[in-house]
Amino acid sequence: MENKINKNNTGTLTALRAKKYRLFWTASIASVGATQLLTLTAGKLVFDISGSELLLGVAAAVFGIGTIAINFLGGVVADRIDKRILMIITSFAMSVSLLLLAIIDALNYETVFLVVIFSTVMGLISGFDWPVRSSIFPQFIDNKSQMMSAVALNAMLWQGLRILAPASGGFLIAYLGTHSVFFISAFGFLVMGLVMIIIKPNKSEQIQIESKSVIKDTLEGINFILNNKLFKVLILSTYLTSGLGMSYLQLLPSFSNIYKNTIYGDLSAQMLGLLASAGGIGALTGTAVTAKLRDKINLGKLVLASNVFSVIFLFLFGLSNIFIFEENIYQNPWFSYNLIISSILIIFTGLLNSIFMVGSMSLLQLKVPENLRGRVMGIHTITFSLMSAGALFLGFLAQILSSSIAVMASAGFLIIINFIIYLKNSDIRKI
Repeated sequence: MENKINKNNTGTLTALRAKKYRLFWTASIASVGATQLLTLTAGKLVFDISGSELLLGVAAAVFGIGTIAINFLGGVVADRIDKRILMIITSFAMSVSLLLLAIIDALNYETVFLVVIFSTVMGLISGFDWPVRSSIFPQFIDNKSQMMSAVALNAMLWQGLRILAPASGGFLIAYLGTHSVFFISAFGFLVMGLVMIIIKPNKSEQIQIESKSVIKDTLEGINFILNNKLFKVLILSTYLTSGLGMSYLQLLPSFSNIYKNTIYGDLSAQMLGLLASAGGIGALTGTAVTAKLRDKINLGKLVLASNVFSVIFLFLFGLSNIFIFEENIYQNPWFSYNLIISSILIIFTGLLNSIFMVGSMSLLQLKVPENLRGRVMGIHTITFSLMSAGALFLGFLAQILSSSIAVMASAGFLIIINFIIYLKNSDIRKI
């Protein structure tokens, strides 16, 4: 295992010098924003209809499970065919699905069952979209020295929109309804599809693998990960933290429900947006400082340590919400103790998790063989699906106990596991 990563030419904005990557990144604002709005709005709609943490978890989980079910195949397809064409197809398919959901919602025909069906369909589409999205962008940069920058910019895009999309989405839901947000999301994916028609990768994306079956190709990617300690440890760590930790984001509609009864009326939608945005603020900050921190500490050590501390702050977030100051919330919701404390803890959780995610993805992108990139990174992108799929487990615990205790139990388990991973992998800490 190599112990050094080249730290030259890793400025956060370096990749934007590449014209094709700059256009791809700009267009991604529309589709990534649409994804963030979809996650927030679907959860809010289901919880408003049912009032059930379990059904909230189910609606989030089917999206993640659908993505996971297709993800392995999506990675193989991304290595076999033109990635640009695949992204065009998935972008338009997501746009049509969201448009249909928006129309159903606008006509007041929405039910939990229909939201679950559409979430499943869009999860299956994302199973193709996410592997190709994570493996195509290296084809738009000018050289490998821009890789760290491209990874950071991609993460910054997601994290920045985790601030803007939920905040704006919360107010759009409150004043225009959930259907308006679905219409906007449909337009976002339409923009991505149209832009992908225009730009072309720097080199041929067509990879012929005629001698192997889809199953053998998939197993080749899995075997590479299992036989490479760096990939095995980092991907396992992201799976655990996303599935059992960051899936708390899917339960935020439950946490924001305490703001339904205030002197200003029902503020649950607005507070949902603010809480989700707090995580985005932390995540964006973490993305921005990762490059600077790695100049002072080994990237491997930074990655593993930040993974431990992120779940410590998540545990504290769950603990803080056991104590609800109802009178304070009713009289002064915008500056209530619960909102301030929760927001601060979510910011630090997002900041540290972002350092972990950006750092680990940078290591993987730099070291994955080009002929395996689609499959290996497709397996890695299951991480993001587990944020949704893990909500089923948290939703089940929350229904039996409470959302706060569910988050505390999950985070407490992760504190132990992540600390053991940190102690057991001194060679990764030296990278």
